[in-house]
Amino acid sequence: MARPEKSRNIHEPPLYTEFRPVGMGGMMGAIIMSIDEYEAIRLSDLEGMTHEQAAEEMGISRPTFTRLLDSAHKKLADMLVNGKRLIIEGGNVNFRFMIMRCADCGHMFRIRTDQIPELCPMCGSKNLIMMAPPFGGGRHRRGHGHRRHGRGGSWGKGPHK
Repeated sequence: MARPEKSRNIHEPPLYTEFRPVGMGGMMGAIIMSIDEYEAIRLSDLEGMTHEQAAEEMGISRPTFTRLLDSAHKKLADMLVNGKRLIIEGGNVNFRFMIMRCADCGHMFRIRTDQIPELCPMCGSKNLIMMAPPFGGGRHRRGHGHRRHGRGGSWGKGPHK
């Protein structure tokens, strides 16, 4: 019997969860990248952390981190070379932070998942939008849909202009 998968710590959910090639529009199929694979790319390739540092940040072993990163790199290569659509979703993850935007003044800010504000810190509006659906401030499994925030805001689809 396989060991249960350990929950991975993720800094914050991605703002953008789908990428498509120009032209064919992703008609060559889609690739699903898990949120923990996305985080492995972010920590290693963008933040420049060693595998040991990144594994510690995510709360997983170094070999597990290396497997996640290898899988993410293969998926990115398949997307770029074969013109496939990339969708980021799923995984057994815990977010440390969420990104919110005020629908009235446009102010974007980062909040801890255990301290969801009632009001925008800039204008005092209650019209707040979570910027990274379909993820919540905790565990996420593939297949969960958009959910209302419950404090006057709603899940958004990314940065709106």
